Amino acid sequence: MGKRCSMMKTRELARSTLLVAASSLACGHDPQREELDWLRANAIPLETCEAGHGFTDLEPLAALVGDARIVSLGECTHGTREVFQMKHRLVEYLASRRGFTIFSIEANMPEAYRLNEYVLEGKGDPKQLIAGMYFWTWNTEEVLAMVEWMREFNRSGKGRIEFTGFDMQTPDVAMDVVLDFLETADPQRVPGVKKTYGDLRNGRFRKGGGRQGGSFGVATGSLPVEAARGKHVRYGGWIKTEGVRPGYAGLWMRVDGPSGMLAIDNMQGRGIRGDTDWTQYALELDVPEEAVNIAFGALHPGRGKAWFDDLKVEIDGKPFDAADRFDLDFEGPNLKGFHPGGEAYTVAVDDRVAKVGRQSLRIELTGVPAGKEPADTRPDPAAAAKACGEIVAQLEASRDRYVGASSEKATDWAIQNARVVHQCLRLEANEVSRDESMATNVKWILDHAPKETKIVLWAHNGHVGRRKGLQGAMGGFLDEWYGKDQVVCGFAAGDGRYTAIVQDAGLHNDNRLQPPIKGSFEEYFRASGRPRFILDLRHARQDDPASAWLTRPHAFRSIGAIAMDGQFMSADIRSLYDAIIYLDTTSASRSLPQRAPQRF
Repeated sequence: MGKRCSMMKTRELARSTLLVAASSLACGHDPQREELDWLRANAIPLETCEAGHGFTDLEPLAALVGDARIVSLGECTHGTREVFQMKHRLVEYLASRRGFTIFSIEANMPEAYRLNEYVLEGKGDPKQLIAGMYFWTWNTEEVLAMVEWMREFNRSGKGRIEFTGFDMQTPDVAMDVVLDFLETADPQRVPGVKKTYGDLRNGRFRKGGGRQGGSFGVATGSLPVEAARGKHVRYGGWIKTEGVRPGYAGLWMRVDGPSGMLAIDNMQGRGIRGDTDWTQYALELDVPEEAVNIAFGALHPGRGKAWFDDLKVEIDGKPFDAADRFDLDFEGPNLKGFHPGGEAYTVAVDDRVAKVGRQSLRIELTGVPAGKEPADTRPDPAAAAKACGEIVAQLEASRDRYVGASSEKATDWAIQNARVVHQCLRLEANEVSRDESMATNVKWILDHAPKETKIVLWAHNGHVGRRKGLQGAMGGFLDEWYGKDQVVCGFAAGDGRYTAIVQDAGLHNDNRLQPPIKGSFEEYFRASGRPRFILDLRHARQDDPASAWLTRPHAFRSIGAIAMDGQFMSADIRSLYDAIIYLDTTSASRSLPQRAPQRF
């Protein structure tokens, strides 16, 4: 169901340090004069967001960056033009003035590395290479301008900056890298690796067909996230099946955060198969405070028919009254509150079969699309992860031999790509988080660069922050490994428009940023009267009445790839970031024409 590879295991979710109870959203008073005076005195004004205008106003950043090897640049949305432009300008400053030589973006690792040949040597079409990173978020005029500046910077001889990526959500290109390497370095191993990777490509990870693989029928609803944040949700109902072979039927629920999936249970591995009479099933998830969406419903990936009836939702053990939103008994003429989906599946009310009342929901495979089979024919993620892990182990054990037959650089790159494949499957099998893998890949980049190399990271605020625990962010893992060698800059915006996916409508660039709500950090920032500034949060002190507000959690905007109405959540920004870059007025990022299949 999810459009990203990430599928987190259902488990106890610790409350993160990023967000606290919703009752903390208001700080209790309007910004006070002494607080605003402190803010104005400590904010570093920015003359412009655009690169190419010199560094006079950025020179104070020398004290902020210091001798750090890692500077992480976040973003409050995935589609804000001025945020992207400011990040470009900071990359320009860090490369020109502070000796940073590697840039790395929240994009799939081998696909992003292809841009390195362009920025270093001018090889390839930058627009095509950016599109080849799949995600619409980076396929913009702003990223293209930065890439072209990097090329000119390298060509001019003024310095050197490399383009890399650290994400690991698609395995296709990484598989190609491994197989191409083995064709020369170890031809005898090619058939076995090709078979394993071929099984993935022809099933769960079919090349050119996205990551969702086969067809499935689904009914999808959305629980009100405000009622469930920080709570335990139990969702259950009755299911009956007929001829479900292959495949299964089950309930499903998914919790999304600002930057991606937080948790999911779709009963994969324990779904209902064959011919079964009405039986009651349930699943449970803890909803983290940072949740922005809770999707749930009924799922049938496979052949045959499945009926669902008398669904119920409990929040912290209490029945959730959903009658105004959903018909969980399916007694009405339509699927109230649920959207049907699934190529070749019928998803509809059935007035001939019911457990309770007169009707139920039926999901039935009525035809098989050309070239597709039911989802149960896809490789089991855990088994696929194990097979891909064995390939990594085999390559690592043969490293010395491969170095002799090829080179150290080519060998290590091939092994790392095998790890990317493994990481993607481990994520799919709920064995490791995306953020931990991204942090591991950043470490690999630094470990394979000259000593003391400095790197700039580009990702969402939710990834760069120092959140730790079971739902730890990339920045939290890097903090454990690098400590003060990492400086993290979050972004905040006051007003404007942004680009994001609108449910059932696709990508739009006219989504509105809500004005800062009362008690939010953005309310304070706007009240300063400064249109653009950088604020070093490390100067704030709990015992200082003028700056103590920065040491407490307040509302803070966070939007990912999906357009949101509830844009603010409570955050302790000083524990997450060293600095905040505030831009009062912003506009939507400007998309480039799509020149390759885009993935979200």
